[in-house]
Amino acid sequence: MGSNNKFIFLLLLIYSTASCASDELLKENNKIFFKKGNNKIFLFADSDYCFDKDAFSVENLTNDNKKYLFVNHTDDCNPSGKYEIFDISENKAKKFYLSPLYDPEVDKNKIIERFKDGAVGYTRIYVLKNSKYYLLEELKTLDNNLNLSTVYSSKSPTFYLKDDSNQIIKNLEISSTKAYFFDENLIKTKSYIISGDKVKIINLIKKNNLIYVKVEFQGKNKLTEGYIKLEDFLYK
Repeated sequence: MGSNNKFIFLLLLIYSTASCASDELLKENNKIFFKKGNNKIFLFADSDYCFDKDAFSVENLTNDNKKYLFVNHTDDCNPSGKYEIFDISENKAKKFYLSPLYDPEVDKNKIIERFKDGAVGYTRIYVLKNSKYYLLEELKTLDNNLNLSTVYSSKSPTFYLKDDSNQIIKNLEISSTKAYFFDENLIKTKSYIISGDKVKIINLIKKNNLIYVKVEFQGKNKLTEGYIKLEDFLYK
């Protein structure tokens, strides 16, 4: 979680604790409970949980009276890790269908999740639609100031390249020594451009788990249009 997001989530935790002074996490007989007023709700056994009695918040995720409990749930006691989420509206813990989430941020019918897989950073944005959250967009870090955006707003996902300010990139420079063009059937041609050449991005497609970028390249004598593998834009 970035420093700003950590601060925001800590503020949410502090506010939630202050506004619900009677709410607390309890450990009894190796079990973890959420105490809300005079009610006590079983969550899980502490063998599955690195216990921190202050690491929770209660949020309103949907446009109704339901309440959701966010509980930090990690093996190594790192407070910036995984959060289990429970619907506690009926005085029992029902796991939220998106749970667990990593470093979640709640913002006006939107949940933003951030995590890393090795050196690769991911951001997932879930939006509320018809009383249920859906994954709208996933951002994957590719390179310095270069991210792959996958948008799930239709039956088939659409792809974009975005910078770190979330702006769609329209022009990009080749990094590979040679970047070969592929035709409309994604068959490799003999034409290529070289490192440092700049192209205009038309769109992106995915086939066999590979991303191809449709580009226009203005050479000295002609305009060339075709597909180039996304990897040819990345610095090795």
